[in-house]
Amino acid sequence: MEKSNRYSVEYEWGNVIYYQELEEMTIQEAKERVQHTKVNAAIRAVHVIEDVES
Repeated sequence: MEKSNRYSVEYEWGNVIYYQELEEMTIQEAKERVQHTKVNAAIRAVHVIEDVES
């Protein structure tokens, strides 16, 4: 079984603060996923919400 985590990523994009929940293996992957979909997003914080087994 692969182990992943549910993260809450806080980022600033277009002078507005957003929060996005997503499921990834690492914090770095969570950051990269947000930055891939929101070009020029400034990651402010990443929080682990829960461990998820898939």
